[in-house]
Amino acid sequence: MSEELLPELLEAYQLPDGTLEHLRSQSWAPLPGLLSADAVQAMLEQVQRYAAPVQPSESEKWMTSEEYARVVQSYDGMAWTDNWFRELALSPRLAGVALDLLDEPEGLFIHDMTFTKPGNDGGPTPFHQDYPFWPFDRKGAFTIWIALTDLTADMGILKFMPGSHNEGPLGRFSRAPGDDIRKAYPYLEDKYGFAGGTDLKAGDATVHYDLTVHGADGNKTTQGRAAYTLRYMPTDVIYTGAPHRHFDGFEMTPGELFSDSPQVPRISRLS
Repeated sequence: MSEELLPELLEAYQLPDGTLEHLRSQSWAPLPGLLSADAVQAMLEQVQRYAAPVQPSESEKWMTSEEYARVVQSYDGMAWTDNWFRELALSPRLAGVALDLLDEPEGLFIHDMTFTKPGNDGGPTPFHQDYPFWPFDRKGAFTIWIALTDLTADMGILKFMPGSHNEGPLGRFSRAPGDDIRKAYPYLEDKYGFAGGTDLKAGDATVHYDLTVHGADGNKTTQGRAAYTLRYMPTDVIYTGAPHRHFDGFEMTPGELFSDSPQVPRISRLS
């Protein structure tokens, strides 16, 4: 691994007792102290090199909007162009956590992304599921969301509807302000309520499934809310061919296993 990465990334992270059970029953779980303040400071410096948000392709207009870009500024796929981020995602610490959460000896690293919610005008993130945005034929992917600075609840930290992954796919929503999954399914809030959304220290993280209904309040502070996400999934997921700017470049054929693509890094207890 690169000498620029901190030694702690070679060390295993011990999941707190009950984390996997919490994820499976509650749709999300906290990962306190996943990384040190020194590690996230190094990550923040690297992330800041990617300031310009990614613009959606014409085929992806249903996925995002100019209004949403003002709510959350993002950049994705750094690990496919930058070895620093690739080694971070495949490090024993982060890949090991992913394997623990998969509860499997092998898995796949599929995506990384920055999320910055501006201060003052960083509005709420509508509630949604991640699954409809991905070209995956089955559930099982999850997102590890890492705070890159100390974050307070009034900065718009992710909230989750605990147990909501059991609903299955609920459909596509553009993520434009006001296009919230709760409008289509008004029973969700009463049925599941909310969890998360509380203060996080730099290096604290959360994990949620691709079917977890989640969103965030607006950033009511003057400081930007910075986070970095890593996405992993099982090895049996098949590519559907649905458009996505990240996966379109993999030159995969619909019906192909992601695990067969040379563009998709495999993580393993044996590596």
